[in-house]
Amino acid sequence: MPVTYLTIIWPNNEEDQVYSPSSVIKEFFTKESELKVDDFLITIQNALNESSERVRMKFGFACTSAESELNRIRHLCQQFKGNQRIKIKAFK
Repeated sequence: MPVTYLTIIWPNNEEDQVYSPSSVIKEFFTKESELKVDDFLITIQNALNESSERVRMKFGFACTSAESELNRIRHLCQQFKGNQRIKIKAFK
């Protein structure tokens, strides 16, 4: 269950790293694609919840870092209109 970072570019062209405790996040996003902010928020929520669940299955408890990261992303998404686009740049 390797930690994976999703590199994104916000609608204002700022680059950001999204933390995931599991590489399962790669199943939710396609490198070099774009998503509307609203769609990105739904997808990242599903991806981080799945990542946290994998931690729970392996260690017996959810990943609080994934929950914190989701809260950070929710807050940042509020700065943009739902139809603006987020670019998926890379995975690390």
